[in-house]
Amino acid sequence: MIAIIIIAILCLSVFCSFVLNKQYAAIFLMLIASSQMTAHASNVILVILFTAMLQFSYAFLRAKQNKSFLPITFLPIAYISIVLLILPHKIHTFYYYYYLGYLAALFVFAWVMLLKWDTKTIVEFLTAYGSYLILAGFLEKIFTSNLRVGLAMTVATAYAVVLVIVWAIWAINAYLSRIYSIGVILAGTFLVFLAIILSGTRMGLIGIFMGLGLCGLSVIFVRNKNINIIKFAVYSIVILSVLLLTSAIIWNLLPDDLFVKKTLSTIFAGKLDISNMGRVLLWISAIDAFEHNKFFGIGPGNFPEKCGAFLRTIGIYERPSINTHAHNIYLIILSEHGIIGFLTLGFFVFLCMLQSFLYFLKNRIDSRFYAFLSGFMIMCILGLVDATPMYLPTACFAAWLLGVCTSFRAERNIC
Repeated sequence: MIAIIIIAILCLSVFCSFVLNKQYAAIFLMLIASSQMTAHASNVILVILFTAMLQFSYAFLRAKQNKSFLPITFLPIAYISIVLLILPHKIHTFYYYYYLGYLAALFVFAWVMLLKWDTKTIVEFLTAYGSYLILAGFLEKIFTSNLRVGLAMTVATAYAVVLVIVWAIWAINAYLSRIYSIGVILAGTFLVFLAIILSGTRMGLIGIFMGLGLCGLSVIFVRNKNINIIKFAVYSIVILSVLLLTSAIIWNLLPDDLFVKKTLSTIFAGKLDISNMGRVLLWISAIDAFEHNKFFGIGPGNFPEKCGAFLRTIGIYERPSINTHAHNIYLIILSEHGIIGFLTLGFFVFLCMLQSFLYFLKNRIDSRFYAFLSGFMIMCILGLVDATPMYLPTACFAAWLLGVCTSFRAERNIC
């Protein structure tokens, strides 16, 4: 049933792109469909990959900008091709589909990069996407008995992380550009806060805290172009103090039986619950896997088996309730893809962010740079305990984020 719905969404995406010439609507629908992309749903990945290739090709034929940057996508494509050619890892039946999912994300990245994303378009796009995520979370809570909502991104953690990144980029852009009033922004922030509470994800709350701080710093930079380090330090301390006080007040108002409050309280008390201890074991297991497979790693999909074997060697025969990845984006890449994969992806991301930084040097009051840099920073920091973007349902969203950053130099709109 889910596969049928996804295919219908993708068909609607193609219709928006080819018939209505609504590229942004087509990408919006693509992100919704790709959020259900998992290695066990091979047919879904193949359809998403085909649709992404088709729509990229259409956009490429009509594009008049940013084509010169497209060769950078051949770097990760070359890496994927080499891996699939030499097959350095143990093969599972769904092994190939991880790489096909990453390939689909690369085509989404290239497609997004060819378009012009001005501030108003970005805010409207994120308003729609964020509203979808919030509505999906609320409906899931109403119609299911799930303790934690997150089916819109298959799991609660991915849902909360993507939602908080979407919110941070949206809020900073909307506030600095005065597209929405402060009342609308606060209302949106409140809805995001409720959705993250329902997801039960600790990192989502930390992400909101970070987003508010980065929003404050962005306002300072935009409105004080020649600010010195002393004033910046003072402003930073004031912002941090206000955020800590506000967070403490809100925290005390939350019911004690909330799942997210219970788990965060364990951390604040300096204790390790089952979830926290499971993460520590995963990190140790990922480091061990990397130590034995430094160049190409163990391959995506092989971590549960390697992790189980490692835990048995240290006397843990009944594995804790843990996921299929290391819950740390850096250890995930190193353990599954080795040094070669880590350097390939790292260089690719570096070039994308460098493009936005070069744009910033000539456009220091453009809210887009501050917004996307903030979103990127949140993703990188939360990545210490999360899998985004190497978790397949979040791969195309991360591709969208990097694609927009790379499109900053665009001067003409093709849509």
